Amino acid sequence: MSTEFHDGVNSSYSDSLSPSILLLLLLLSYGYCYFIVKKLPKGVPRLISLLGVFYILYLTPWYFPTSISLRGLSSFFISWISSFKLLLFSFDKGDLILCDSYANFVVVAAFPFKVRNKSSSSSTDNLFSENVLQLLALAMSVSIFALSFRNAVMFLLAVLLVVHQMLPQLVPLPILKQPYRATSLQNFWGKRWNRVSSDILRHTIYDPTRKLLEGSTRVGLGPSKVVALVVTLVVSGIMHEIMFYHMTCGMKPTWEITNFFVLQGIFMALEMLVKRFWVRTLGWSPIHPVVSVPLTLAFVISTSYWLVFLPVWRIAGRGCDRNGVFGS
Repeated sequence: MSTEFHDGVNSSYSDSLSPSILLLLLLLSYGYCYFIVKKLPKGVPRLISLLGVFYILYLTPWYFPTSISLRGLSSFFISWISSFKLLLFSFDKGDLILCDSYANFVVVAAFPFKVRNKSSSSSTDNLFSENVLQLLALAMSVSIFALSFRNAVMFLLAVLLVVHQMLPQLVPLPILKQPYRATSLQNFWGKRWNRVSSDILRHTIYDPTRKLLEGSTRVGLGPSKVVALVVTLVVSGIMHEIMFYHMTCGMKPTWEITNFFVLQGIFMALEMLVKRFWVRTLGWSPIHPVVSVPLTLAFVISTSYWLVFLPVWRIAGRGCDRNGVFGS
């Protein structure tokens, strides 16, 4: 199985662009945001001025034609998370507007860091150690699929260590929060699994959608939350499809990942309705964690195997050759 690059990403493009050029482009792009865009009026003017930066961030994974792991990580942290952080920045929201130096701005924009809250300074060391262990666990688990994440994760560990020592005003974002203890799908996806993506989706998609619907006289509080939840999961699915698009060097999407997140959103909405009926209408006590935790994990694991792990397994160990082709 093979496919050619799309969006004009061909062999001459990938051969002429090196990681050093990528680093320079990213530093210049973030510098443009910090020194110029920051001075523009918030809202549409800033958003329009960032269109070129968004395009550069989208192209970032193509700078790693031989590494599926680096394409995946750069697609997640740069093409997705960094773009969404800049989206918040354009409306004068998020941690980027709190950065008081260019160095802080670059690190917060490109890596899972936020500006330190004075009240959270005592827990910073524990959070740093927790993130190190989580990244190591990620490297071990993903290595099962032969995606060779070790070097990429070691790079992230080095970044965590350097930033932790040299930029004390920043604190690493939590990644996982004991997902094996999730008592519901809402608890799993909203508070325990991949906090980096769930937090950014809440600020950029869920909260604006919910507030917009709540402002309508025809939509109540409950339905607005359900609709906002489903919309957020759909956006999450699309962003994961873009990650796979990068990882497979532009292979036509199968939409399995999007279907996975749409399925999670639908069942989360049903879960909310059942819980409301169970507690408010019937007056029964919430389901005990001894029952709810295994049910939640069984649903997530089974659907993940079907719509996530199998697609990952199909592309494991493959990369783009010098002709911009995805294959073994």
